[in-house]
Amino acid sequence: MKPHLILVHGMWSQGNIWDDWLPALRAAGFEATAPDLPGHGPGQPDSALAGLGLAEYGEAVLAEVRRHPRPVLIGHSMGGLISQQVAARAELAGLVLISSAVPSPLFPLRLVTLPGTLRAFSDPLLWRKSLRLTPWEANYLLFNRVPEADRADRYARLVAESGRAAYQVAFGPLNLAGSNRVDKAAVTCPILSLAGSHDRIVPAAAGRRMAAWYGGAARLDHREYPEHAHMMMQEPDGDARVADIIDWLEAL
Repeated sequence: MKPHLILVHGMWSQGNIWDDWLPALRAAGFEATAPDLPGHGPGQPDSALAGLGLAEYGEAVLAEVRRHPRPVLIGHSMGGLISQQVAARAELAGLVLISSAVPSPLFPLRLVTLPGTLRAFSDPLLWRKSLRLTPWEANYLLFNRVPEADRADRYARLVAESGRAAYQVAFGPLNLAGSNRVDKAAVTCPILSLAGSHDRIVPAAAGRRMAAWYGGAARLDHREYPEHAHMMMQEPDGDARVADIIDWLEAL
């Protein structure tokens, strides 16, 4: 019996970010769900994100995991970090990371990230607020490999994000509370990680560091694609990437 797939979205997103990949996954015989993280559901006001962070998001994903026997988590961006944290607490058949945020002690930010994040992270009160990307920031950070004709529609699907969660994800070992840590020894399932060479918000170099932190190829199958950036599920050749994931899942 094939494992159930739970797809976990990242910052500024909802479960509908997976709409381009869900048909192929289901056609391959997998049952799959793509829940909205707390505060991210349709019609929820930005104020619904108040006080939310990685811990609250992780508890919601863990509750979904416990509804299925040994599922697979597929996490994008922040959802990849959340999925790693959940994998350390639950029995999974596999873990797939797409453009994944990295855990402490790794530091995710690179100079290429700053033009799209400087406005937000220069606000000392962001921790207490919600954050929405401007169209320019979204095009720079997220959609730089999405066809220009599709960007307005993709931007319209974005939602606000908790400033608390953004801080927790972005500052690596400077997050002294440790809410971005992963007990890697407790993550015992197979791991696949896909990264885009043109990713500006989670640069591929951070993904390579994460693969080495886990122990290299024997522990984590890291694959890097020169044609992709952060939103590979929405980019040209995204159908080839979901095919790669299906092949990996079939071999579990």
